[in-house]
Amino acid sequence: MSRFSILFFFFFALAAPSMAALPPLDDSERHQNSTNVFRGEIRAIYSRKKVLGGDSSNLELLLEIEVVSSEKGALQKGQVVHVHCWVIDQRPAGWVGDGGQRPHPREGATGLFFVRESQPGEYRLLHPNGWEPE
Repeated sequence: MSRFSILFFFFFALAAPSMAALPPLDDSERHQNSTNVFRGEIRAIYSRKKVLGGDSSNLELLLEIEVVSSEKGALQKGQVVHVHCWVIDQRPAGWVGDGGQRPHPREGATGLFFVRESQPGEYRLLHPNGWEPE
């Protein structure tokens, strides 16, 4: 095997994981990285398309969630919070990489949400698996 072939093999063997989707966070990582953990219902979803260039775009989502119960943090039952996240809108054929929030949030869905308060009143869903549908 030539030196070039060996280098080529190692480059792709090491580079492939960096081009793949992010692995999901485990439960301990989600609890540790969250400022708030709560059960809630997605009452509405507002979306905005963000063009990344070429054939690529994301949907930036703002989830309106009613808190049903709180496991961590100061959110109260009945409180309505707005939570930011994103999902893939469009990618070119053969593309591999981060797919955004998994699973995709759906209006009317209920679940357990893991969020981080980035500044007072601004919440972001942990990435890539910041919620568990029920």
